[in-house]
Amino acid sequence: MCDRAIHGLTLLDTKEARQACGARPGAMRSDLQREALDAMPDVPTSVLRLAETLVMPATSADEQVAWADPHRWGVDELALDFDWANRWVPLEVDERSPGLLSPVLHDLLQRIDDRLLELSGQANADRWTPEGLTVDPGWADIRHLSSQALTEIALDLVAIPSPADL
Repeated sequence: MCDRAIHGLTLLDTKEARQACGARPGAMRSDLQREALDAMPDVPTSVLRLAETLVMPATSADEQVAWADPHRWGVDELALDFDWANRWVPLEVDERSPGLLSPVLHDLLQRIDDRLLELSGQANADRWTPEGLTVDPGWADIRHLSSQALTEIALDLVAIPSPADL
């Protein structure tokens, strides 16, 4: 399984497959994926983009609602921004600067992603409202984890923007 490929894509697209084969994330990429990486922003800019997507989830529920309201954005924008960056920044940074992002940060990002997944689905629609932001313990956990992740990133990697700058 570890050396099979289809149309230039190595079959290590899942975390479990990479672990079974002893590959680090991003180690097995297609030529197309490598070209896309070359077009990515530099490492500091990438880390800054990730940090920016954690700033609002780390703020208080009142600040989150105040941020979304003037833009007429839904609560889901907090998750969508994070999801966008979390899908590519850790892989891209690990590829270009192995070890720069700590295992602690990787764990925090995974835990945030897991919590957002737990909040998802039609059955949880009430959690994705301004009121849900203020009373739901899942959102409180996401705020705490996001704050921890920002602290981990701020360890001399990038200057963290303030919510007012976003």
